[in-house]
Parts: sequence; C-alpha cells; structure tokens
Amino acid sequence: MRRTCAILLVAACAACSAVVGPNPSTTPLALFDQVWNDFDQHYSLFVVKRVNWDSLRTVYRPLAATAVNQFALQNVVAGMLNNLHDGHILFRGISVSTPLYGNTPVRTVTFGTYVALTGSYAGGVAYGHTAGNIGFIEISTFEGANLVPELDSALAALKGSSAIIIDLRNNDGGLVDNATNAAGRFSAKRTTVAYVKYRNGPAHTDFTKFLEQQVLPSGPVQYAGDVYLLTSRNTVSAAELFVLAMRALGHTTVVGDTTAGEAGSPFARELQNGWSYQFPESIEYTLGGDTFEDIGLPPDAPVQNTNRQLQANIDAQLAAAISLASQPK
Repeated sequence: MRRTCAILLVAACAACSAVVGPNPSTTPLALFDQVWNDFDQHYSLFVVKRVNWDSLRTVYRPLAATAVNQFALQNVVAGMLNNLHDGHILFRGISVSTPLYGNTPVRTVTFGTYVALTGSYAGGVAYGHTAGNIGFIEISTFEGANLVPELDSALAALKGSSAIIIDLRNNDGGLVDNATNAAGRFSAKRTTVAYVKYRNGPAHTDFTKFLEQQVLPSGPVQYAGDVYLLTSRNTVSAAELFVLAMRALGHTTVVGDTTAGEAGSPFARELQNGWSYQFPESIEYTLGGDTFEDIGLPPDAPVQNTNRQLQANIDAQLAAAISLASQPK
C-alpha cells in the first residue's frame, strides 16, 4: 500500500511539473530581461520622456550577461533605469533614477519670523498665524494615516482666519487619497480636478481613455475662504495633485516657483530572486488635457527666494502670499 502511494505521489508531482513548469531562471540575464520586459509592457512615460527603450536594452543587456554577481547586476539595472529620470522608480527600495526636479529641499523662512507657531504634529502638519489674522499651514508630506486628521485639527484652530496660506514647498508627495481627501476640506461640491490615463497594452502608446479624478466635500471642517498655496521645485507627486485640485475648486492662488513635474501611480513588481521594484503605470493630466511630467505646474504669482534674501531671514515667497492675502476683497 505504501509503495502504491509513493508511485501515485511521484506521478502527481510529475504532472504538477508538467503543468506549472520549471522554476523561472534567476541568472543575471533572465533577471535583467524580466525587468526590461516589465517596463516595456507597463511603464507609462516612454513617449513623454522621449526614451528609446529598445536602444537601452541593446546597451545594457550585454553588461547584464557579463555580471559576475548580483551586486554587479544591480548596478547594471540601476544604470539603465537612471536614463528615465523618474523619481517614482525604485529598485530594491532605493531611488535609482534621478528626477529632473524634486530631489533637493528648498530653504524657507516661516515659523518664528513670519508665523507664530500654534501646533505641530508628527505626521507632517504644522500651523499658526501670520499678521492680519491670516492662517498658515505647512504640509511636508501626504504620506501616513494621520495626515488628514492632523489637517482637520489645524483647520479647526484656524477656522476664523481671513485667509489661509498652505506651504507645500518641501512636500515630497505620498498617497493620492490623502491629497484628494485634504482638498475635500476646501470643497463645496463634487468636482473633477484632473485626469489620469493608465497604460493598458503592449505598445508604449496604449492607454485607457481619460479617467476623471474627483474631489468630494469631506471632513468635519470646511474652509471656504481664500487659499494661497506656496510651491517650489520640491513640490512633488501627490502634492502636485493637491495643487491641481485646489485650483479646480477655485478661491486658490498659487505663489512661488513651478512644481517638480513628477506624477504617476507606482506599480510594484518582484523578481524571482526576491528583488522588488516599482515604476509609474499612469500619466496625470490637467483639466486642459496637458501632461506636466518633467515640466511642472507654474504658479499664478511667480516669486523666487534668492540666497541673499534667505541669508537675511527674508522669505519673499511667503511675504508675497501674505501681501496677496491681506489685500481687500
């Protein structure tokens, strides 16, 4: 009886092998090909960035074939991906593709000089008042479950403000839902604020139709007064969606510098050897149907902070926002 069971087990395993097939190869060339093919089938920004992906394969595949170990292979893959200049690309949890913008924090002068700090939270929100009963909120990220509740607390404290300035100049992005939910605190009705397309076919030009991104009124506190957004080249990703949303809602003026132009929803993958990586599979568009990847969103009131001003503790961008918010309506 035991022998019969053993024979049946061997036969079953052989059948499984025939159906499932052998384990995928983990040779350097096979791993390289998987990364290249995944990007080829799913990455959304080849056309926007004007990258010839086939040419990069021609250059880097021979290097992968001669990689003597996984560390060498990692460097080959990272070198190839860096040609995309996309800050949303991660390989083994590390950013390996240097973006054109959005990689360097900008210096600002806010609390203690222009703003009396009232509250600060670990999740990325700090707030206070400037002169003339103007509220000020700094949002440094859209990551985390506490971000939106912290914003609610800030808005509750500032609900009597004549206007609110929101500083996004060093906001490194985060969750799309956090950005749209935060914008919902300034929305009176359901509003389409942007469009997105997702890659959906083998050709680099295969995409879905325009899909609406909407903001709904949400939260315990709704602020209907004028809002002034401070932006910079370090206003990135989900923070840029927040800018798009606030502009679409109205009663918003953007002050400062152009944003980073780094958008797109990351798509996560894993290689057979356990290495993980991610890259965008979508393209964000303004309400006018324009993409802003590698371009950024320009401000309504362009203002630059010079090094001399900052050394003198002068924040010209924030000063301009305060001046605009102080004007009679």
